[in-house]
Amino acid sequence: MDLVFIGGSLRPGSLNRRLMGYLARAASARGHAVQVFEGEHLRLPLYEDGLPIPAPVAAMAEALRTCQGAVIVSPEYNAGIPGHLKNALDWLSTQRPSPWTGLPILLAAASPGAFGGSRGMLSWRASLANVGAWTAPGAITVPKADASLAEDGTPVEERTILEVSRVLDAFFAGAERMGRSR
Repeated sequence: MDLVFIGGSLRPGSLNRRLMGYLARAASARGHAVQVFEGEHLRLPLYEDGLPIPAPVAAMAEALRTCQGAVIVSPEYNAGIPGHLKNALDWLSTQRPSPWTGLPILLAAASPGAFGGSRGMLSWRASLANVGAWTAPGAITVPKADASLAEDGTPVEERTILEVSRVLDAFFAGAERMGRSR
């Protein structure tokens, strides 16, 4: 299955970028093809109708149109979607055909706080539903991620590794059953 991973903070050492690296490696180890968009791919001009389409937006749109599922790993900024990721969502929502329509998406987040980024997922679910994507009911959250993730993003607790594996496998099976093809 072809998968697209989008997200993380713009900071190279962010907890969410660490988690995304781990999840992408886990997907690849299960035989899935993985394409990651992070950091510089997400440093986009603020969306404004009439501006030329930035090259990273065109690349992400094409990758999303042709993949069978996507994983969005998002920091939580003030219990919502970080500006750089919301801006990417907005740019992508203007592309035709829409890359979001019918796309299975798994949400994931890591946070040094006790909620693991789960509050920001509410905003993601509403925005993704509005653009026609299907968001998996399960999600991956890693609370206290500053102590719960190794430097390479691997969870340090076995129970977290098992839970992440369970959620990933359920998402992959669901996305495969949906059979999205473009």
